[in-house]
Amino acid sequence: MNGRHPDFTTSRLHIEAVDTTDGCVWTLELRDEHQQVATMQLAGQQLSYDAIDPSDAAGYVEEALRVITVYLARTLLLPSVTGRGGEAVVWEKSGFERTDDGFSLALTH
Repeated sequence: MNGRHPDFTTSRLHIEAVDTTDGCVWTLELRDEHQQVATMQLAGQQLSYDAIDPSDAAGYVEEALRVITVYLARTLLLPSVTGRGGEAVVWEKSGFERTDDGFSLALTH
C-alpha cells in the first residue's frame, strides 16, 4: 500500500494502486510476466477502465473488478459504484446493470 488505497494480488494479476486527487488508478499487470494489461480508475464513486483488450476476453478486468468492488463495499462502505466506458459485456459480466448514463452496481457490506 503506497497511499490511501491498497494494492491487490490475485492468482493471475498484481494490481498496483496510485492515489489521485479524487480517487485512485490501479495498474493491472500479469503476475508471471509483469506485463501491463489494463488500468482501472476510481474517481469518487465512478469506475472506468482502459485495457489492451477492451472486450476483456481473458477476464483480467473482470477479475480486478471483483476484488476492487469488494474493497469499495467493505472498506470504503460505498453504497454503489458507477461504471463508465469500456465494453458493456465486461460491466454486465461483473454484475453491473445498464443505466441511462453507464452501468451501476449496488454494493453490499
